[in-house]
Amino acid sequence: MTRTTIFAFFLPLIAVSTGVFLTSAEDPHKKFKGDDAAMMRLRMGELCTEEGVYFTGSGNCVNCHAPDPAGEALVDGNGHTVSPVVDWQATMMANSARDPFWKAKVAHEGLVNPEHRESIENVCTACHAPQGFHEAHLTGSAGPNGYTMEDLADDALGLDGVGCAACHTIDDINLAGRSNGDLPINPENVAWGGFENPWDGLMSGQTGFIPVYGEHMRNSEVCASCHSLYVHTQDLAGEETGQVYFEQTTYLEWVNSAFNAENVQCQGCHMPLVEGGAIAATQPNWLFPQRFGKHHLVGGNAFMLKLMRENAVALELSASPAQFDSTIARTERSLQNESAQLKVIQLQSPAGEWAFEVEVKNETGHKLPSGYPSRMVFLEFILTSLSGDTLFHSGKWTQEDGVIGRDVTYEPHWNEISSEDQVQVYETVFGDVSGTPTQLLERASLLLKDNRVPPRGFYSNHVTYDTVRFGPMAELDFDFNHYRKEDGSTGDEGSGTDRLVYRITDVSGSKSVEAQVRLHYVAVPARWVSGMFEYAGQSEAIATFESMFNATDRTPVLMKAKSVNGWMGYIGEVEQWRVAPNPVADGKQIRLIPPAGEMAEEVWLTDANGRVIREISVHEAMNGHHVSDLASGIYFARIHQVDGDWQEVRWIRM
Repeated sequence: MTRTTIFAFFLPLIAVSTGVFLTSAEDPHKKFKGDDAAMMRLRMGELCTEEGVYFTGSGNCVNCHAPDPAGEALVDGNGHTVSPVVDWQATMMANSARDPFWKAKVAHEGLVNPEHRESIENVCTACHAPQGFHEAHLTGSAGPNGYTMEDLADDALGLDGVGCAACHTIDDINLAGRSNGDLPINPENVAWGGFENPWDGLMSGQTGFIPVYGEHMRNSEVCASCHSLYVHTQDLAGEETGQVYFEQTTYLEWVNSAFNAENVQCQGCHMPLVEGGAIAATQPNWLFPQRFGKHHLVGGNAFMLKLMRENAVALELSASPAQFDSTIARTERSLQNESAQLKVIQLQSPAGEWAFEVEVKNETGHKLPSGYPSRMVFLEFILTSLSGDTLFHSGKWTQEDGVIGRDVTYEPHWNEISSEDQVQVYETVFGDVSGTPTQLLERASLLLKDNRVPPRGFYSNHVTYDTVRFGPMAELDFDFNHYRKEDGSTGDEGSGTDRLVYRITDVSGSKSVEAQVRLHYVAVPARWVSGMFEYAGQSEAIATFESMFNATDRTPVLMKAKSVNGWMGYIGEVEQWRVAPNPVADGKQIRLIPPAGEMAEEVWLTDANGRVIREISVHEAMNGHHVSDLASGIYFARIHQVDGDWQEVRWIRM
């Protein structure tokens, strides 16, 4: 503990002196060679070097798996480091045992149910401090109530988080059926890996762990135990009801998905392969490139990564600011490019009303969002006139109030939104035995809401559905997770989408509008932790996290954004440009109305012979252009589209 604290104090000085740690957060890649690699290896020397009976600290892996000063091993084809220690060091998994949110939540649960405090801590440390937990239980050193937070505070192996040995010592024994951190740990110091026929000379000699190929390390089942979590429900008096409630089901969501059916494992996204492979260690020098998975271990929690980066010294974290920046950049890139798609189209509606359909498509192999139940995704919808006036705004967010208009208890799942205080929030909400929403995991008894967007290929008749089911409102929404047939009717399950309609009454007289749709991700909403903060006076862990939480920027991650123009008089099934009214009487205006998704760049009016009469602005063409000065006859509107195509529409001046 002392060594780590002293080292953490000097982190900023080391960062400034080397310069290597001050790179941009926008670049998720790093090159470490020569002196830079040597400095990184020095930093890694401060990782845990404790040696237990069943585990060894991650610092003992540095000799061979830190950046190569020669720049030959542990790099991809562009020379970027793929050192598993570098990539792992600033992840949520590496820092799981020092995570201040987790420590505060464990304290919160224990304060509410003090008679269960030690058993709660024993359950929670199984996944957040697996090396310490399993070492204590396997050696018989755990107390009568298990491995507690007090035990963890003085245990270097436990504080190593989900360290290297925590995963690489997992035996292939009924992995798919496990939960709550029930890991089958190898008793003979075998380190399973993804390399076929590994050479064990150096590794077994230096660490005592024998590298052995394990096919299961490439499969999702190795993730199951810590990503399938349940609680034994307590009533309001703290007595067990006999009910089991699953509070996290990421692995089981993947099982009920097309990703499972198509053999796309968790590692495919969270540990992407290095193209062309990589040399897996700096020693011995005759190793050759092999299949290699990057230890990015990226999730969706950019907020907590930022909080830990800003408080790394206080939390005694070993990763540099640049390492955190890289992990944050990867996290945001994953949320923005690999997690969801948005689609928005205008629907036909009567005069004085605008209607737009929004479709959210989940691109991940589990629900969106997944994991810890605080997480939520919400839609922001803004309708503006082409002059810039805001006509409607649902889903506005502020740092102080969170999502504006969100119900005090919990927001319903919406099929149609027509008021600004209606917001589509994708989340899970559970209630206690009385049906009251709660953030206390041990009180979870009833599923009040779960409209998190399912993965593609998710079915209600799957064997896992009782555990990963939707909430009651989403189950009644026939647009939720259903394909649409060509005739517009509801199709089969498994689309991995949700569709809803925004229907807005507009008395402004606008002839055209812009609809903007944004999808936002929030890892830790203020509302989710406000009840916990009421106990800050009784817990240093809660008070510490509250201070860090309030000082950290909580702006949601913008996952996707789409905008389309809408036109009064739009008819959905029309596939060509048209002029309205047509014919046009004396004293009237004409307007161009496009088909769905089309935009004009330039517009000319021509006579029947094709001679250009005038060029008009796109804004005027869409909102109304007077033609009273033109003689009666046949005319054409010639349209140059944004995509480069040309269209021509015939119209008549009466």
